[in-house]
Amino acid sequence: MSLKKRLIIYIMLIFLFVMVFVGYILISQQKDIFQEEIERRGRLLASTLAKISREPILVYEFSALNQNVLSFKGEKGVIEAKILNNKGRIVASIDKTEEGEFAAAKYFSDSKQSYFADKLLSIEKIKHNELEMGRAVIVLSLDSMNKKINYSVKMIVFILGISFVFLFIFINFASSYLLKPVILLTNLVRKIPDSKFEIEALKKQNPPAELEELYNSIIWMYEEMLLIRKRLIEKTQMATIGKMSAYFAHEIRNPLEAMSGAVEVLKIKGDFSNSNKMFFDIIKEEIATLNSFLDEFLNFTRIKSYSFEKFNLPKLIKDIIILLKPMFKAKNIELVFDFAENEILIEADLNKIKSVITNILLNAKDAIKEKGLVKIELTKKQDLIEIRITDDGQGINKADLDKIFNPFFSTKKAGNGIGLSIAKEIIEAHKGKILVNSTANTIFRIQLPLSEDDINEKNSNS
Repeated sequence: MSLKKRLIIYIMLIFLFVMVFVGYILISQQKDIFQEEIERRGRLLASTLAKISREPILVYEFSALNQNVLSFKGEKGVIEAKILNNKGRIVASIDKTEEGEFAAAKYFSDSKQSYFADKLLSIEKIKHNELEMGRAVIVLSLDSMNKKINYSVKMIVFILGISFVFLFIFINFASSYLLKPVILLTNLVRKIPDSKFEIEALKKQNPPAELEELYNSIIWMYEEMLLIRKRLIEKTQMATIGKMSAYFAHEIRNPLEAMSGAVEVLKIKGDFSNSNKMFFDIIKEEIATLNSFLDEFLNFTRIKSYSFEKFNLPKLIKDIIILLKPMFKAKNIELVFDFAENEILIEADLNKIKSVITNILLNAKDAIKEKGLVKIELTKKQDLIEIRITDDGQGINKADLDKIFNPFFSTKKAGNGIGLSIAKEIIEAHKGKILVNSTANTIFRIQLPLSEDDINEKNSNS
């Protein structure tokens, strides 16, 4: 919402609140005035009827009482006029059908006036030598008072509406004039992202004294931004080269360590029977992985390309375990894979998922000084699979947990700090998550979507 609209809305709301409050006060005052007026009139009429009926009621001149009552029939607003004797019987009334009947209890209230059903009841005692001989009753309609109140409400609402319209027009013109420098500045600054910002046009402006410092600050910030942008481009170019070099070294190191482990096993075994030929296959596979990475590195535009395929995740993990077990065994570290099912299909880039799992397992190995346990678990959760890797190594400091996936951050002296950042990028590219927490043990959780085939199979079984 624009500043102009906010200014108009806020002022109009404040004005509306004030006018409603003032209107409420005026209406309340008018109502009190009208109420006081009709009460005074009711008391006057009842008192007059009591005075002129004192002598007739003493001598039981009912004809005179009837004439007294009927004289009030033409009075404005009078709907009832009656005289009661001291026994509560109606001895004279405008309504002749009431004469001779006992009056209702409300006519014997100690209160001289009371309201009921849009009517005002006024009662005046008829006394002789302080002895109550009867009562004079006048009932006035409140219609006239209500009409006056309604008229006052309508006038106040009308005045409020007219004032509202004139205030809106005034504020609209006033805000346009007052906010003109701000709007001009906004329009100029809005062009900055499109590189259409005219710094010279801003310098030529003659803003009000209150905005002069703001104008000068924006000019200074824009010129500083141009310098920072230039420096940032230069630094980004250098950082990209450095990051690619570190990425290159890191991705080559893992396959080389794996090949080194496989060769070490062959050296220890000392024979080249058919049972050991799989290690030659492993070497060939890792060399193929290395060649694939080199192809990606040499082509910058394809470094983040992914080759998705369906494959069996437990089989991949078992292959990785076979590959890494000699290195773990050399440090007396037990590597355990805990999962009952033989097949879980996911659709992903096999080499990159392999790289992520291998990297985390090697980090777990490095975190354990000697003799320990690294456990891999698989858990199905609705439409995803979670790979949980737990080690009982030295753990990760709580302060470092938030930075563990940052590029070039490492808790190892010999680490380059990009392994986990690359792992995070790979997993997120697969629409998954990688999480870590470290208390007594360090636990990495990799969540990946299941393939459609595996989800359908799970649904059919359920």
